[in-house]
Amino acid sequence: MPSLQDIRRRIRSVKNTQQVTKAMKMISAVKLRKSQDRLLALRPYAAKLHGLVAEVVTRFEDGSAPATPLAQAFLTPREERRIQIAIVASDKGLCGGFNANLLKTAEAFLQDCTADVVRMDLIGKRAVDWARKRKLEGGLPHAGVPLEGLLALSKELAEEAVRRYAAGELDAFYILHNHFNSALSQAPKVVKVFPVAPPEAPVGPVSHLLEPDAGTVLEALLPRFVEVETLRSLLESATSEHAARMSAMDKASTNAAEMIDKLTLNMNKVRQAAITNQIIEVVSGAAS
Repeated sequence: MPSLQDIRRRIRSVKNTQQVTKAMKMISAVKLRKSQDRLLALRPYAAKLHGLVAEVVTRFEDGSAPATPLAQAFLTPREERRIQIAIVASDKGLCGGFNANLLKTAEAFLQDCTADVVRMDLIGKRAVDWARKRKLEGGLPHAGVPLEGLLALSKELAEEAVRRYAAGELDAFYILHNHFNSALSQAPKVVKVFPVAPPEAPVGPVSHLLEPDAGTVLEALLPRFVEVETLRSLLESATSEHAARMSAMDKASTNAAEMIDKLTLNMNKVRQAAITNQIIEVVSGAAS
């Protein structure tokens, strides 16, 4: 049986750990609010942009893509022989199954993929370490990117992907990230950014006046559409990370409190046994 001093030392250690987990939970809650606000503000814009692209596409009566180069590339089906993927993980751990579930999905995706991965963008130190352990080639790391830097990163990824796709160097662009459902629910998701599937025709009359023509407008909208989809994926992952870490730290704090209660009860039993033994020794000495 451990001594009274060992139990007290263990209680102090668990209390110190509990203070750390509580502090991390509070920090994650603040970061979650910031990233969630940005994500919720972006979602309506992304949905409206998707609807606008759908409306412009429906201007072409025969359903074929306009003669502009980028629209031809994005809206014309192409066999997927060479693809580009971006894996969005976190820089730090202590966030439950956030990284494990995502990287497991990435492994399954790569195993089932029959196309050649000509470029792999790795966002987050955990994704970089995962690719290094498996000796995956072509990994371009983007670690330590703050929330304010996600916009610049999304532009960089989108511009490079659009350029390579328009040049015929790749046939599709995928992003693997955690989708934010709520503060308690996040799930890995594989998003095919392009080629853009022909959207369904919007309900109701056309409400936009397009100048100079629909083809030129669509040529300008498609790169912006890819950029917004990339930014939304990055924000989904950032929000999911903070939510997962907040939930994990909350559970850790609760477990620490339960452990402290058990250790305190055990300490009281040991102390009571020691006092009882001392009383018995005193009574035995007096009786003799």
